Amino acid sequence: MTERRRERYTHLRAVIRDKRSLLVSYSGGIDSLVLAIVARDVLGNDSACCLITSPLLPPREEEAARAIAAREELRLFVRESDILKNPEFRMNSKNRCAICKQESARILHEVADEHGFAAIADGTNADDITGYRPGYQTGLAAGITHPFVEAGITKDDIRIIAKMHSIPEYAKPSASCLATRIPYNECLDPQLLARIARAEEVIRAAGAQQVRVRVHGDVARIETDPESMERIFVLHEIIAKAFHTLGFRHVALDMDGFKSGSMD
Repeated sequence: MTERRRERYTHLRAVIRDKRSLLVSYSGGIDSLVLAIVARDVLGNDSACCLITSPLLPPREEEAARAIAAREELRLFVRESDILKNPEFRMNSKNRCAICKQESARILHEVADEHGFAAIADGTNADDITGYRPGYQTGLAAGITHPFVEAGITKDDIRIIAKMHSIPEYAKPSASCLATRIPYNECLDPQLLARIARAEEVIRAAGAQQVRVRVHGDVARIETDPESMERIFVLHEIIAKAFHTLGFRHVALDMDGFKSGSMD
């Protein structure tokens, strides 16, 4: 770790210490995981994390998040969100992230109040505050703090901190909620979200590390890392059959590969 990174890490620990007690919004991804572990190391039993589940969270991500929290001996609360009952959210407008963030903040505040936490934080890092990030501003307005941003911690910093703590998931690809697979202004249907999650499992079973199945009507467009494309071509008949069984009429492999936020 370079001296500059060590200074930022020291600053991060000070930021967390100043919270006195902290509830971390936790998904099992590398950002919230590292924040939860550092908070545990700094605050001990005065820290915990909260996993919010819904049809937007792929089942494999929920299972992994629970298992990782148990392995790292993190104090974990799990709460279910009924965000899909919100008609405005289900319409899938560009404001969906802000609506979801408001609902998540409401749940987090309930847990924090119930268990006496002085502050709530999420894993937003210094690289996340550029571009279209409606959820970030909504989180700020809802009283969610961002220790990584306060300390100037970047995604690369987080991965290095994870390695320093011997966290096996230090290189884990970023995940995102299943709503990002559907074009804006097309209704978020629980059954469709479940089909997308199962389709992505098909591609992972083929060996892909990074995958998004974007849906355009009856077309499933596969985004993945370039290294996995050849494997997908080799298995194209099996993959196509599996996708057809899931109800997708056409299956396409995006030759541009994986691109975060490609539906924005």
